[in-house]
Amino acid sequence: MTPWGLRNKLKSALGRSPAAAPSPSHRLTLVTPEGVAHEVTAEDRYTLVMSSQSLEHPIATGCPDGHCGKCAVDVLEDRGLAGPTEAEAKLLKEKAKPGQRLACHARIVGSGGRFQVKETWSIESLIGTS
Repeated sequence: MTPWGLRNKLKSALGRSPAAAPSPSHRLTLVTPEGVAHEVTAEDRYTLVMSSQSLEHPIATGCPDGHCGKCAVDVLEDRGLAGPTEAEAKLLKEKAKPGQRLACHARIVGSGGRFQVKETWSIESLIGTS
C-alpha cells in the first residue's frame, strides 16, 4: 500500500474520509517514459506524485522534499497547476531545466494539465529484478 492509500485509510478510521468531506477532483494526463498517456484523477491540492499513485508504476522520487530532483517532469500543458512555492522555485533553479516542475512539490488546482514523466517507480527496481 502506498503512503497515500494508508493516509486515506487513517482518515476513514478517524471519520474524516474523502467520502465524508469531499474535495474537488481534477483530471490530468501523465505520459510515462515509454510514451503511454494515462489520464488520472486527483484531489484538489494533491501533488503530481500523489496523483500518480493510481498508476501501476508511479512517478519515482528519491527523497521526500525535492532535493534530489529525481521527480522532475516536463510540463507539456501547464493548465491546472498552482504556481511554484518559494521552496520549489529555489529547487527548480538548482535541480530542473526550464519547462520542468518537481512532481513532489507541484500542486494540482484544476484540470487539463499534461506532464511527461521522466522516471517511474517499481518494486522490481528496488529489489534488483529488473
